Formats: sequence, C-alpha cells, structure tokens
Amino acid sequence: MSRDFEFKALLRAYRSRIISQETFESEMGALERSASNGSTGNGAGFKAFGRTYKCERDAIISFVDKVRAGEANGGQAFAAWAEVCTTDCIRTGLRMVAEREAYHSRVFAKRLAELGGQQRADITEDGRKFTAYLGDPSIPDNVKLLKFVERVGKPEEAIKPICDFAELIKEDLGTKEALRLFAEDEMSTARWLYESCAILNAPANGKSAEASASM
Repeated sequence: MSRDFEFKALLRAYRSRIISQETFESEMGALERSASNGSTGNGAGFKAFGRTYKCERDAIISFVDKVRAGEANGGQAFAAWAEVCTTDCIRTGLRMVAEREAYHSRVFAKRLAELGGQQRADITEDGRKFTAYLGDPSIPDNVKLLKFVERVGKPEEAIKPICDFAELIKEDLGTKEALRLFAEDEMSTARWLYESCAILNAPANGKSAEASASM
C-alpha cells in the first residue's frame, strides 16, 4: 500500500468523522516517521529541478524556502501596485492577490520551520526590480499587465513546476497536499491577471499599450 493511498484513506476517515482529530494526527505522525526522513531507499538520492538532493526532505526544504521568499516578494509587489492602481476594476483584485501571496509565504515559512529548515533564500535583485516596476505610478496598469503576462506566460505553464514537484513527492504527504493547493491558488491568480490583461488591452488600445511596454 502506497503512502499516498494511506494518507488519502486517513483523510477520508477523518472527514467522515470515523476517526477523531487526535487519532488522525497520531496516525499521520506514524506515517511520516515511517518515511525515514524522505530517503529514496536505493541510494540514488532525490532528483528535482535538474539536480540531485540527498533525500526528498532536502529537496522540499530547498523548494519551500525559495517559495517562501518569492511569495513574500509577490505580496509586497502586488500591494505596491494596488496602492498606485488607477483602474477601479482591478484595484481590489490586486489587494486580494497581495494577501494571497503573503499568506503563502507565512504558511511555507511555518512548514520550513516544522521540517527543521532555515530561511536562507532571499528576494532576488530581479524580484526587487519587478516590485519597483509594479509600484511605479507613472506606468499604466494595462502596461503592467502586459509585462506580467510576458514574464509569467500562460497560467498552465506558470504552475507546471509546482505540480511537477508535487508529483515527485512520495513521503511528505503534508507538503505534497499544500503544494497542490498552492498551485490552485497560483492558477487562479494567473488566470485573473491574464484575463484582465486581455480586457484592458483590447485591440482598440493594444498598439499604444505595446508601444509603452517596449519603452
């Protein structure tokens, strides 16, 4: 029986109130302990993002730490944009996206601590520049949307690395499920921004927006 199946069976039993929360947490603890710190067990290590980690846990700590830092930057970037946004129909949405990014960072910071990892990743220089760009009141909102779409690409492409990594996880089922929810949030955000970009850059004003974006 795979650990993934065991986890889902436990989750179903808990949601159906067949077992108590205390029993659920106890069984989950036993399931995680049996994972032996996420080792693959064959000495091959854990392969993800083009490199090989000593074990699954090491890969997760590295990924979660980077996500924590990136989402913290995202929260700051979208909050800065919302502050200078002049387009009524997206301003509140930008605030919601900012809150979503910030809570992702908090949740993954907590998970990192639970795994015994340290906060090593920091906001990149590229991230700082993008925050400054989104917070620049002289740049129109429709141009910022064009820049975001160019930077992130299609929503499905944006979340693919998250989904691919989650699929690789076999032992840490708690993080696996969190990443699945994270991917859904990111898909929702990307789709909304993608659709907003299409609306605010309709053919009638698309040429002027593209010209501004290239400046």
